[in-house]
Amino acid sequence: MKKKFLKVTIVALLLVLVYTSIVNAFSFTATMTASSSNVDPSAEFTIQVKVSNLDVGENGINQLTGTLSYDEDVFEEISDSSIEGFNSWSHSYNAETKAIKLTKTTFVKAEEVVFQITFKTKEDVEPGTVGKINFTEIQANNSESSIAASDISTSITVGGEVTNTANVNATNSNLIIIDPVLTNSNKNVNNAVNNVNVLVPSYVNIDNTTESDVPYTGIEDTLIYFIGGFIILAIIFYIKFEKVNSKL
Repeated sequence: MKKKFLKVTIVALLLVLVYTSIVNAFSFTATMTASSSNVDPSAEFTIQVKVSNLDVGENGINQLTGTLSYDEDVFEEISDSSIEGFNSWSHSYNAETKAIKLTKTTFVKAEEVVFQITFKTKEDVEPGTVGKINFTEIQANNSESSIAASDISTSITVGGEVTNTANVNATNSNLIIIDPVLTNSNKNVNNAVNNVNVLVPSYVNIDNTTESDVPYTGIEDTLIYFIGGFIILAIIFYIKFEKVNSKL
């Protein structure tokens, strides 16, 4: 009886370790992209969330969940109608918890956009205010297990679109201009009309896409060594047990 119990225990532990290592190997990347990083007050814009780098097993994923948060002093409150599922994804939104759940009747194995949210900036937001939108606690499901992804976010500046040339109306003669490249070649000051044109260098780039960082998508080496060591110890223990049992 003891012999049978020992065998069952060893097999069970090995199965648990193997299953854990397989689950830990699953991963995917979530990405949030805004239609514009600079929006006027009382103006609408959208953000899209997509999945990519799907290492999620043979089936793929058919469910995505997460929690939405945003600066309520900057953006109008969103509702279920503000969210739109893409590529046959359907959604549900809990306004109290701000939890979003998306499901699909088929499984996804390749990169695709999952959903889009339409936001609107408030009318009385002071120009230059930066609002942040976050999608956290992201989980996907491949019908067998849940797979987590890193939190994602994007920042929106309220106060007009930034282009390569920014026009500033100056009414104060005590105006200090900071040149990003420390030269006078990129600015032209016309004191006669009190107008200042500042040319932004070409290397200045505004990126409104935030991608979750997945540094490693496979089984860690330490986990492999642990499993191997455990199996060796289990075999040694089993052999000693058999020798002791045979002498009885």
